[in-house]
Order: sequence, then C-alpha cells, then structure tokens
Amino acid sequence: MPRSPIAMIIALSATLFAAFTLNSGSSLQSSLLALRASSEGFAPIYTGIIMASYYSGFVGGIIWGASLVNRVGHIRTFAALASTGSAITLLHAVFVDPITWSLFRAMTGLCLSGLYLVVESWLNEQVDNTSRGAMMASYMTVSLGGLALGQLMLNLSPISGFELFTLASVLLSLSLVPIALTRQPPPSAVSGDRMKLRRLFKISPLGFVGAAGSGVFSGAIYGVGPVFAADLGLPTADIATFMFFVILGGMLLQWPIGRASDMVPRQYVLIAMLVGLIFTGLVPYAMPDTIRDHLSIWGAVLGVFTMPVYAISVAYVNDYLTPDDFVPASGALLIVYGGSAASGPIVGSMFLDYFGPWGLPLLFSIVAFGMAVFATYRAGFGRRISLEEQGTFVAVPRTTPMVTEFAPLAEETDDTGTEDETAPDDMDDARPTDHTDDAISDADIPKPRD
Repeated sequence: MPRSPIAMIIALSATLFAAFTLNSGSSLQSSLLALRASSEGFAPIYTGIIMASYYSGFVGGIIWGASLVNRVGHIRTFAALASTGSAITLLHAVFVDPITWSLFRAMTGLCLSGLYLVVESWLNEQVDNTSRGAMMASYMTVSLGGLALGQLMLNLSPISGFELFTLASVLLSLSLVPIALTRQPPPSAVSGDRMKLRRLFKISPLGFVGAAGSGVFSGAIYGVGPVFAADLGLPTADIATFMFFVILGGMLLQWPIGRASDMVPRQYVLIAMLVGLIFTGLVPYAMPDTIRDHLSIWGAVLGVFTMPVYAISVAYVNDYLTPDDFVPASGALLIVYGGSAASGPIVGSMFLDYFGPWGLPLLFSIVAFGMAVFATYRAGFGRRISLEEQGTFVAVPRTTPMVTEFAPLAEETDDTGTEDETAPDDMDDARPTDHTDDAISDADIPKPRD
C-alpha cells in the first residue's frame, strides 16, 4: 500500500537533512572564498578563475558521477566524496594561493556533484507517484533554504580567520551521518545516459540558450556577487543579507512564475523575465545611491528575474520531449548550464574590474538583452505548440539529472503520446514539415507531448 506524501517525507527526512547540510556548507564556502580572495588582494581575474573552477568540477561530476556510484556503491561514494570535500574546505585556510584554490574549487565541484547524485538517487528510489509533488517541493525548499542559510552564516565569524572554513567543513561532514546510518536499502544503478548537445539544440534552441544564460547569471551571482557588494563598501553582515535576499527572491516567486508559464506560452514568460532583468541591471546607473542604500531589495528583484530562468528553460525543453528523454535531456542541460556558469565569475570579475561595482548589473543586462532578442526571434518566426500540448511546470534544482526522475513529470508518462518516427528535426518554436538535416535521423527527434 502506497505511503502518504507526509509519511514518505518523514521516512526520508534523514536524506533531506543531508541535502540541507550540503547546501548550507557549499553556500557558505562559496561566498566566503569570494570575499576572502578579495581581502587577500587577489587580482579580480584570479578571483573569477577560482570561483569558475567549481563549475568545471561540477560538469565533471555530471559526466563521471554515475559510473563512480555504480562501480563502488552509493554509501561508499558518499563517504569518500563527503570526506574529501570536508578536508578540501579546511585546506583552503592553510594554502592561501590562487592556483591552489582553483584546484581545490574544481575538486569541490566534483565532490558536490557526486554527493547530490547520491542524495537524489536515494530519494528517487523511495518515491512513488502519490508523493512526487510533495517530495519535489520538500527537496526544493530544503535545498534553497540551505543555500540561503549558508549566506547568513557569514556573520558568525570574521572572514579573515579559519572558523568559517571549519564550519563549512563540519556541515559537509554532518551530511554523511544520515546516509551512513540509514536503514533504507541502497538505490539501484544510476543511469548515465545523456543527450548529445547537438541534438538538444536541434530539439530546442531556445531551451539550450536559456540554460546557458541561466548559467552565466548563477555563476556571476554566486561567484562574484559578494565581491560586488563588498566593492560598494558594504560590511560582511550586509553582504550576507544581500545574498540571502537574492536567493529568497527567486525561491518565493519561482513557483508563481512557473505557473504563469503553464497558462501562457513559456517563451513569452521567459521574454518578460529577461526584459525585467534588463531594466533591473540598468536601474543602478540611474539611481546608484538609492540602490546602494536598498541593495537587499534590489537583490531580491534580481533573484526573481534570474533564478527561475533555468527551471523555465527545462520546462520549455520538456514540452518537446517524450518521458524517456527527460533524464538524458536534463543531463545535457546541466552540462550546458555548468559550462556557461564557469564563464560567469570570470566575465563578471572582468566587468567589475573595468566598469567598477555596477559592472556586474551591466553584465546581467547585456546577457539578458541578447537572450531576449533570440527568444523574440524564435517566437516570431516559428509556429509554437499549443497550451494544451505544454506539460505542467515543475521547479527543478540545478544539481544532477537524477532529480528529473523523481519529479512529478514522471506522472505524465501514461498521458503522453508515442514517438513519431517521422517527427521533424527542429522542435523548438517552429515545427517545419520537411526534414533537412542529414546528420540526425527523424527518429532521433521526439514528438511534443499531447
């Protein structure tokens, strides 16, 4: 007999606690390193490279994480990666050097990617169709809550000492306890299937570009957002509050924005968000003193227009897929996201160095403008799927493809159409009636769900 959603969440509370501590520790470590690198006198470009290295390791975890888990098992993988990540966090306080920190950040990204994979595969193994929605909502709340709380932990000790590194290390170590002591049976083998990037772009150019742009936004915010606030002269407490409100703004409005994308074509919702981001990035140039005095409010607005972009892009791509392709497409989207996120801290640090503190909002406006132009072009020169063909929006974290397997999307399997072996090759905004690409067969491109 299936358990109720509440009973399911209680049964998996230990796993959710592991996710919470992972996100808290990684969030604290990210902002701490950005501020510490700046206070140590590292050149802005070096700070950008250090923060970008995390995403290179993260992409490596997406590519190789499944094979590691399947080879040595979930608990052993988690224990090894959590221990390694915890030790690396402490080593940052010992070896204060840009090159060393870059290597440490890449290893941290690799470890965290594998840790998220284990947590999400464990949740997926225990969830059923009656509890998918409640479990996904709980997981999103726990994940974003951990990220937000990690920012506030910057206030617990001076960034110049080793105490915050120790705290971040302890949080990563604590995530190991519930996994090591769980009585839940280990999950089955993890799928490592990924869709080729070229095929993903063929299916949805706009979804591809949306994921890439979201990566730039996230990489810049988490990588050099604290440095941006510090350059404005804010103390550590205000920097922590600013970053907290950025996450909070995206957290609170992600679901309402997603629901809006179920009621109108998603590309229009995406365009509206990008236009809002363009103006959000330009407002500081019109009233710099006002924005500086109310930076947390501006940060919340920034979070509203940046954080949901990835989830909207995923939902947009999924509208053109059959359920069998959800997980492979999710893996490809995460690689696109992680690869572009690696550029965010580097480009963001260059803008800060050249244009001053308000260079970071300018970067957001420029990237958002380019994305909005592309989205408008796709909306205007192609036939779109109907609202009836759109699936239901589900907010998904930017962690691993496994999260897609226990998302409520899986409930729609029985309601979807079958693959059409004569489906056209370009399934984004336009669905042409002829096939023109010789390198990709018709059977490779799925039919929109109906």
